[in-house]
Amino acid sequence: MLKVRIKDAAGCAFFYLIRGLERVLAPHRYYSLLQPLFGARAMFNTILKKPGFAEPRPEFLQVTAAARVGRRQRTRDYLNHILEFFPERLGKEKWLDQCRFEGLERLHQARQTGRPVILAFCHFGPYYLLRFWLRAAGIPAATLVRGRSVERMRVMRLKDRLSPFPEISTAFYQDQLRELSEFIAAGNVLLVSIDAPAGRQMDLSFSEGWKLQMATGAMRLARRHQAELLSCAIIDEGSWHFCIRIGQPMPREFLVEESRAPDDGWSGAGKYLLAELMPDLRTNPEQCRLDFIRRLAPDR
Repeated sequence: MLKVRIKDAAGCAFFYLIRGLERVLAPHRYYSLLQPLFGARAMFNTILKKPGFAEPRPEFLQVTAAARVGRRQRTRDYLNHILEFFPERLGKEKWLDQCRFEGLERLHQARQTGRPVILAFCHFGPYYLLRFWLRAAGIPAATLVRGRSVERMRVMRLKDRLSPFPEISTAFYQDQLRELSEFIAAGNVLLVSIDAPAGRQMDLSFSEGWKLQMATGAMRLARRHQAELLSCAIIDEGSWHFCIRIGQPMPREFLVEESRAPDDGWSGAGKYLLAELMPDLRTNPEQCRLDFIRRLAPDR
């Protein structure tokens, strides 16, 4: 218990330090200040990390196995997580040029139908920033995450209160299904991972000789709540510059009727989402996360 309290207190102190620096520095200067510090941390952690089992992966994803890519990605992650400490500032003028949206009008149009909206994403790029940039753009978004709500540390609750739409949590846990249903029913936007290991799954052809074990939660929630379902991906373009791409709304026929056989019932919807996400996966293979790669298996 004491260890948790110390960690919590240290996290809060770091929280206020990071917020204070953001107030006085331009984004590019702030990034330049932090980059060598987190670069050294990434190199140190890479050296300490024991070599693990090489995850099997399709040929176009082999680039993600390189150690230098791992260090670079770890450095970017450390830096990108900093943006979570001042979510209410991301909509300010000095941050507006840091994130561009492609397809945001599709999301607005989907919301104008009066239906809730589910955004399906995978562990690719700095996916953990999606809800914060969407809120900065005026979209009340939250993410469905694993675990229990009691595990949410104090610093995370601080981020929630500072985020745009502070009355709405930025994350819902598996033990908050009633709150989740109310959130969706109110017409908000929910981000759901399609490569989560929990829940009902189906196998889907990914590329030649490979299959993806895809979670069907996003599709089930969209059907249950009569929600619009769109794909969503965030690309890290470096130095705190991002691009968020929102796909075309899924045709309603994919969500109207569920077959008794789970694989057959959702294969059309799964193929549609994967086709929407695949161009970014192939263009930026180094941004495919290990959580995603572990959902791939040889198709024997």
